[in-house]
Amino acid sequence: MIIEYCRSKTYNFGDDLNPWLWPKLLGDELFVKQDGIYLVGIGTVLTSKRLNVQLSDAKEIIIFSSGAWNDSAPALPKKCTVYGVRGPRTAKRLGLSEDKVIGDGAYLLRKVDLPIVEKTHDIGFIPHHGSEKYIDWEALCKQLGVLFISPKQPVEGFLTQLKSCNRVITEAMHGAIVADAMRIPWTPVKFSPLFSEEKWHDFSECMQLKLDFYSLPFMSEKAMPFLKMLEIGSKKTISKMLGIKPKWKELIFTGFGEGSTGVETLLSSLKEVIVLNKTYLSRDEVVEEITEKQYKLLLQLKKDYS
Repeated sequence: MIIEYCRSKTYNFGDDLNPWLWPKLLGDELFVKQDGIYLVGIGTVLTSKRLNVQLSDAKEIIIFSSGAWNDSAPALPKKCTVYGVRGPRTAKRLGLSEDKVIGDGAYLLRKVDLPIVEKTHDIGFIPHHGSEKYIDWEALCKQLGVLFISPKQPVEGFLTQLKSCNRVITEAMHGAIVADAMRIPWTPVKFSPLFSEEKWHDFSECMQLKLDFYSLPFMSEKAMPFLKMLEIGSKKTISKMLGIKPKWKELIFTGFGEGSTGVETLLSSLKEVIVLNKTYLSRDEVVEEITEKQYKLLLQLKKDYS
């Protein structure tokens, strides 16, 4: 079996949970043979491109707790075996019944023997991994007196930092999901213009939560490299004028940046979030039910493919 997930050029905690978590729960031996059977697990990875193009030569595709979103959701190929998907919105997009909703697989961290970590920080802040190129979040967090937790680090380091906090503010969805699994109150915030509420509602509705998001002002401290500025500016203009390459419209143009002065506005907004202290936490019984449902299905998967 082969673990299929979204691979980044750098670490990205949510995606990197896949090669870290599944061997711990299913055993290394299941992943020794490159047999054309792919396990598609944690992440918003159920797209036409992945299932119909990237995995076109797959013998079988196993879907376990994955998510879909927007118009990229495919008609599932016949070679897909669905043990469960992340939330009700994914199930609806794929034409699956409600009983296929099992929640995000990151809740299975509760079945891993993790080290005990002392609570040494009141608040942690987790940006989306893509937002780190715009702001020096570590310096900003130092001014606020909160712990900066980068998703661009190994899984163990992320989990240790997260567990050291009494609560977290997070733009990264798996920051919220893992905090919820670890029973740490969390606050969801939006920063990037590409932030997708749809994915968050998919997971949260499964956990019987109705979310509101605090919007942080988007900005970039640094100027874009001049050639990148020309490239993105040209693509956005062409897309708007000629109606081609719709994704080009979504490219983020930050120009010459706003410097340290602009960051003061962002700092003020984060102070408001801290003072507001509006946090979420799924009920214990819901988390336990979801975790046990997933674990039962995972044991069945292991039995089916061992």
